[in-house]
Amino acid sequence: MIGPRRVLRSPDGDYPPPDGVGPDTVWFAEGTAADETWAVGYPGPDAETRAARAWAATARAVADAARAAGGRSTVLVPGDGALAGLVRLALLDAVPAGPEVPAVVVETTGTEAGILQALAAVRPGGCVLLAARPLHLTANLPTYRAIHRPGVRVLPTRWADATADTTDPLVSWALAHLTPDRPGQAVTPGAWYRLAARPPASAGSDGRVPGP
Repeated sequence: MIGPRRVLRSPDGDYPPPDGVGPDTVWFAEGTAADETWAVGYPGPDAETRAARAWAATARAVADAARAAGGRSTVLVPGDGALAGLVRLALLDAVPAGPEVPAVVVETTGTEAGILQALAAVRPGGCVLLAARPLHLTANLPTYRAIHRPGVRVLPTRWADATADTTDPLVSWALAHLTPDRPGQAVTPGAWYRLAARPPASAGSDGRVPGP
């Protein structure tokens, strides 16, 4: 596994895979209409299955961390991406936004906006879990009003290196939500994408390799 890495949407609406990685690496990204997101790479012809197993294992690890951080019935997992959907399935009893203020909020986008929304949604003394690696090294966060004064904990969770068994229902769910649609367009709930491979370095602007 390689990543997660930050990727930026190109003018044509796609997310090109990160530079500096071998051509055999296949990159996958969350379904989003944002200008930036994160991607994870896997080598080999079975990259899709390997990716689905790792995403499922990550979701189960995040669900375990959410339970340890504050319980089962007041966990909020906002978002329409594949990781959010997988974490909700792993928790089974995560509650949607409602009158009860959640003790734990799981942030899955890695964006500054997503982190701010998670901090605003969690109850005083609660916990925000960063399930996705933040896209930027720094962020403009109201640390006193959103973290220190209400006593909110912000904890990271790591992308799972271990992979879930192929019989795990989360793996089947992930594979069913792997879509060929172009990322960067309208978001399909739970969708994630296989990024198009870069053309060879010697290729022209149209992707064709010049002849002799």
